[in-house]
This record gives sequence, structure tokens and C-alpha cells, in this order.
Amino acid sequence: MKFHRYSMIAKLIVVLCAGILVAACANTMEGVGKDLQQMGNSMGGSQAPANGAGSQTQGKDVTVTPVK
Repeated sequence: MKFHRYSMIAKLIVVLCAGILVAACANTMEGVGKDLQQMGNSMGGSQAPANGAGSQTQGKDVTVTPVK
């Protein structure tokens, strides 16, 4: 089995490019999410619910009953 140095370098470059692409997409999506949150807040929304109840079941045990 011959060891091809150039093919190994090519594979490494492809992996690095893919990693850079994934990181760029993640940063872009995070930026889009922050922009949407800012837009919602500027339209009269708030980050926390007005009555302070984040969840109706907070601190309670929840039982799920299947529907037949």
C-alpha cells in the first residue's frame, strides 16, 4: 500500500474547509436569531412574560395521559 502524501493533504484541506463553513453558518444563524429577537422587542415584545409566568407547569409534576 503506497502512502500518497498529496492525497492526505487534500483530505485535510477539505476537512478544514468544511469546518470553516460550518462555523460560518453557525455564526450567521446566531446573528439572524439575535436580529429577529431585536426586531420583536422593537415591535413591542419583551424578553420576559409580563405576568412573570414562564410556564404553567413550572415546579409541578406533569402527567401525560394518552388519548384513545
